[in-house]
Amino acid sequence: MLNIHQTNKCYVAIVSVVALLIGGCAQHSSTDLTKGNVQFYGTPGHKGDNFIHEQTPGQLFSAGLDCTNLLETGAALNYRIDKPLGLNAANDIADDRLDPILAQGLLLSPGDLLEVLIEDGEGFNGRYIINNSGAVKLPIIGNIQATGETTSSLEKNIELALVRKQVFQPTTAIVTIQILNLASIEVSVAGAVFQPGRVLINHKAPKSTQVERIDAFGDYSTTRLLSEALRAAAGIRPDAKLDQVILLRKGWQVQIDMTGILTGKLVKDYPLVAGDRVIVPSTGCFQPHLVRPSQITPKGFRVFMSNLIDSAGSNSNAAVGKYSTSLPYGTRLLQAAVSANCVGGKDWTNAPRRVVLSSKNPITGRVQVIERSVEQLLTMPSQGQVNPYLMPNDAVACYDSTVTNFRDIARTIADLLLPFKVL
Repeated sequence: MLNIHQTNKCYVAIVSVVALLIGGCAQHSSTDLTKGNVQFYGTPGHKGDNFIHEQTPGQLFSAGLDCTNLLETGAALNYRIDKPLGLNAANDIADDRLDPILAQGLLLSPGDLLEVLIEDGEGFNGRYIINNSGAVKLPIIGNIQATGETTSSLEKNIELALVRKQVFQPTTAIVTIQILNLASIEVSVAGAVFQPGRVLINHKAPKSTQVERIDAFGDYSTTRLLSEALRAAAGIRPDAKLDQVILLRKGWQVQIDMTGILTGKLVKDYPLVAGDRVIVPSTGCFQPHLVRPSQITPKGFRVFMSNLIDSAGSNSNAAVGKYSTSLPYGTRLLQAAVSANCVGGKDWTNAPRRVVLSSKNPITGRVQVIERSVEQLLTMPSQGQVNPYLMPNDAVACYDSTVTNFRDIARTIADLLLPFKVL
């Protein structure tokens, strides 16, 4: 049996433990704690960061840029047809006699494999690949523009070049061109599709045409382009000045508008050479329309997640694994919370759960932390301030609700008082 003095000491100890538990819980779930609500990188429409060109991150940045004009950068355009196109039984089938596009014939594109046959022209006959600049290079006469031409028009252009170089007489220059292989090509798609922009079509396995292309004159590469360099650098950031990408080559400088890769407009994708320098300027503003998978943005990225809430027990039981942490680019905090199994279950105890996001601002180099309740994310998912975009290597953690915390405190008190009830 415990005496009164020992019992009082036990009660004092219990009260102290309870006070520590309540104090710790109150401190951790304080509603007054503000974590990076201002200037969080990933929030559409936030005031931008003003900085000096070629300044390293980590310096003091002034806020308050006007980002209004940049919010629609890279936004896909809507196209509408108000009237029928007038198709009927006579012209609803593709026919080169009625269709002005088909009437042009099959136009050549960079990468196409051609066979050039010239009567009595053994030094010119052979297989040629249209290069990245859209030309075929023949001996003596040099480059002949081929992109956008039909085989018939290219034949005439080569015949004319042979005559001008006085290789053949006008009546003896007879050129025949055959298409041996049509290359994969980039085309722009806009309008009512889920991901407008530039796409690669007619992609073939390398082995299917490797032998023929090795024997041909010329070369074409789909991976020595400006867009490929941007993709190789892990993609553009949401604050990129995409309409003024700078290409430097041997002292010359050009500014290139690459927004068409996202919107579906035509874009001039420069072939690159060794020694080129590419600079993607920053607007200092977060542009939400640039946060989507494309040829110049990440397809997906890694996010670090932790879910140790009581209902899950551990990350393994919460199904936080490889596929739930590798998220597609454009994912927002609510989607990450669902992927981490932070959302769902009992409404009264689970709706007040909190989700903490830690993200590094790539402009300032500072790590920012914000905290949102599950109820906020579910009721206000369209508000950027509540539901920001996730960036590569962000960290997401789930915390139990206050109801669950007090329930655990009550269980702890009951466990401490149980020996005294037995006595």
